[in-house]
Amino acid sequence: MSDWAFLASAQGPHLCVWRGTAAALAEAAPVMPPLRWLRGSRMRTRVALLDEWAAAAQFPPYFGGTWDSLRDGLADLPEGGTFLVFDADQLLQDAPPSDGVTLMAVLEAVAEDLAPRPFHLVLQVEPGRHGDLVEGLRRLRVPFREL
Repeated sequence: MSDWAFLASAQGPHLCVWRGTAAALAEAAPVMPPLRWLRGSRMRTRVALLDEWAAAAQFPPYFGGTWDSLRDGLADLPEGGTFLVFDADQLLQDAPPSDGVTLMAVLEAVAEDLAPRPFHLVLQVEPGRHGDLVEGLRRLRVPFREL
């Protein structure tokens, strides 16, 4: 069982990796708002990622669909939040590598913007794909914790 106390804190790292099934993560995650769900299988491109995030965070209809508008929308969340990303190994798989770099920079900026409100992402990955996800995060020099 994981210790989820860090979700109430603005302390980093803001990315966490969950090795296991989506069902196990959904069962284990604490029922504490604000908790939002994202589907990596629906975020294989930049446009799809921005659409999925806008829906999960319930951005207003005028959301611009750009990296800057993602940062603005997330930074405007009054309570911060935790996002569970199912099948995270599929994130931006059909996008250029620079989109992954930009996404990580945006998310780090959002965490800074929201402080002292908490902001965390829990990246769920099946055990057989865990190594690839972790290697990608390390290649991007993204700090993360394992749950």
